[in-house]
Amino acid sequence: MRVNQIKKCLSSYEGTENTQKMEETIAECRRITRENATASRPRSSFLDFLSEVLRMNGKIILGGQMFTLVIICLIIQMVSDYPKLIPVFIPFFILAALPVLFRAEINHMSEIELATRNSYAQLLLARLILIGAADIICFTLLLAVKICCFRSGIGLLNLILYVFVPYMLCTAAMLRMIRSGKGRIISSAMVALTASFLWGIIAFAMPGLYVGSAVGVWMICFIVFGVFFIREMEYLISYVKEGKIYGVVA
Repeated sequence: MRVNQIKKCLSSYEGTENTQKMEETIAECRRITRENATASRPRSSFLDFLSEVLRMNGKIILGGQMFTLVIICLIIQMVSDYPKLIPVFIPFFILAALPVLFRAEINHMSEIELATRNSYAQLLLARLILIGAADIICFTLLLAVKICCFRSGIGLLNLILYVFVPYMLCTAAMLRMIRSGKGRIISSAMVALTASFLWGIIAFAMPGLYVGSAVGVWMICFIVFGVFFIREMEYLISYVKEGKIYGVVA
């Protein structure tokens, strides 16, 4: 069933205070619970769940990331000194993914999402995996466009670091905000916008950071932010394995 059909069915539903019907519903739920207690039904694996999320959200994720890539390439094309602006635009890939990450919250269906067989941590991890895969495709295309169409003299390693350092920083900060229970979509959007703003200030305040000889500084940042990124992903994976409630939904 498509999302629009689900919304239509839910919006057309009208509650009832018929006591007899409520008792019948409770009795039916008890009967189903007793049957399921004795039936052995194998649970789907995480890979099966990931394929279901891909089927539901794959086109939206890839379409949103590709659209962001096209917009960034068009803007960069109008700028002569574009390498230092790469980190400014990378957080917008995170911003474009937020409608998918917090789809239930936007549609006011968080309670229904929390009542499903798979936890919010599992759903978040599955969506992050798909978004990460789409971003890798977009980043590869972005680097290819820069190398083929925009000759800047900046080495490939520098371009890769300009892409992944702000990406890991932004993602780690977003996951930290979610895990600490300090908000979800609004705080995540603020993280992305703040990161973009700060990278813009750095680009114009310290232009020497974007020369070929500064690759060591970027490599150190890559390692430091990479550690924070890996730690946050480990926390999320541990919540999935232990079945704990993740983030603000607790």
